Amino acid sequence: RHSRFMDDKQKAAAAKKARKEARRAIRRTLADEHGRFAEELGLPPTAIEVSASKSNANRPLPAPPEHVGGGTYCTICLFYQYKEPSWTTREHKAALNKVQQLAKQYAITGRGRCAPEGLNCTLTASANDIRAFCYALRSWDPDLFNPTDFKLEDGVDDSKRFRTFTLRKVDELVGYTLDGVRAPSLNRHAGRHLEAPDYHKQMQQKDTVIIDVRNAYESDIGRFAPPTGGATLLDPKMRTSSDFPKWLNAPETKEQLKDKTVMMYCTGGIRCERATALLNQITDAEPEFETKGVVMVRGGIERYLKTFPEGGYWKGKNYLFDKRMEQAPAKKTEEALEKDVESSCCLCQRPYSHYRGQHKCAKLIPSSGLSCAVPVIVCDATECQNIATTEPQKLECPLCVKGYQTPNTAPDLVGQKRKLGLIARGGTDIVTGQRVDTKGSSASQNSTSQRLFVGKLPLTMTASKLRRAFEGHNCKVQSVHWIVDHDSRAFYGSAFCYMASMEDSQRAQELGGVLRLLHDFRKKGSGKGRKKQQRMARVASAPLREGEVWPPESFCETEYPPIGS
Repeated sequence: RHSRFMDDKQKAAAAKKARKEARRAIRRTLADEHGRFAEELGLPPTAIEVSASKSNANRPLPAPPEHVGGGTYCTICLFYQYKEPSWTTREHKAALNKVQQLAKQYAITGRGRCAPEGLNCTLTASANDIRAFCYALRSWDPDLFNPTDFKLEDGVDDSKRFRTFTLRKVDELVGYTLDGVRAPSLNRHAGRHLEAPDYHKQMQQKDTVIIDVRNAYESDIGRFAPPTGGATLLDPKMRTSSDFPKWLNAPETKEQLKDKTVMMYCTGGIRCERATALLNQITDAEPEFETKGVVMVRGGIERYLKTFPEGGYWKGKNYLFDKRMEQAPAKKTEEALEKDVESSCCLCQRPYSHYRGQHKCAKLIPSSGLSCAVPVIVCDATECQNIATTEPQKLECPLCVKGYQTPNTAPDLVGQKRKLGLIARGGTDIVTGQRVDTKGSSASQNSTSQRLFVGKLPLTMTASKLRRAFEGHNCKVQSVHWIVDHDSRAFYGSAFCYMASMEDSQRAQELGGVLRLLHDFRKKGSGKGRKKQQRMARVASAPLREGEVWPPESFCETEYPPIGS
């Protein structure tokens, strides 16, 4: 036993020494690259930090700085890792348990999402504990987590530390509605990663477009501003990420991208992974629609701003989903940042760039009749704060002010994957490993059934509300049949909708498998009245079985779902 202990100790010491030597070699290489890039880009050496552009994938994590010891600082770690083929149900459960166990072991706080397609986390801990957690993930599954780019920021004030750790089990890491068999293959179609200096150079090129794949409210406070004669910036104007596939599928969007080099960017890179793969799948499946290549910035805006501490081609602030709230170029003065501000208070129109108070747009989207619910900016003026609190119906986002409507036709993703051989002849999807129903089901966009299955409905749903949600997309429902548990006869959030015509069914299926709903809820512990909350329901074709009659003879539509016996 003593001999085994000594062997383990020697192995640990050898691994530590190897990491130290690897870091020295990396520093020597970076010193050479720093001078070269500064000269190529015509920048003073202080305006670029080449080391900040480098991924931590397949290399030792940087050692913690000496000054961040003690309890006054914490380290923030952002990372994501896709898994292809996806985890099976059993593997997914094991991954959830393992991450939670490691988080507890190393005193990790923060939040994460764990889906069959991978893991996405924003975490806080001490500098040493966060690194121990990352190395533990690599030890648990080296093939999956050695290539992970763990983005670390040391020396963050301890007030920014998360209080607890939460890991949500989800169907999809980013809400593009590209989960399951709709997911494009990253192994085959992922965009090319460019490090920040090369991404900076690419923005100078003509015949190039750059797409912000974040939500519109994030873009409002900061964006890339390519130089004159360089790339053209495109803003998809997304209320939610699920708008992106529809925007990308629009003919006018394809015309703007055709025969161009397409650049994409987001906060940390995870949204670009699926977005670039989606575009490459579409161009692969449609020979008449070609680009000159699709690229993304490695590590997202977060790495770009650390590489160019004076800002580079970035204008404004980078919206963040942790307690820091936003990120600005480290060496940019407050005066220069103020000049960058293009956003304004939604009430008084005063230039302002801080999201505080969780205020949401109260307007209805004309095409769906649902609440917009996009975050809006309310400045710190007392009058505006009072109005936002007492008269929230006056809050309106820039998209609603302009009357912007999202395109409503999603691409036939399953059909494209069949065409490209990503769904094998036997019906197995190579991305998820799932078996696809050759008649429909997962390939619902090709189905011609008038009956649709609608899932993930709130328990407060009514037939009238469900009809209005479909009618917002010009889809008429003939009947609503609540699906109940066989034994308890209770409703658990699913229904069959029989559409008025085949055309109505087809339009509904073109929504990309989702339907926006608006439902009432009362916040727990609040004595205030009911509020409105947006929710995504799932829509899939439900073809009638041979000999099945619909609706059933005993059917009688009710406004409210059954509550069970």
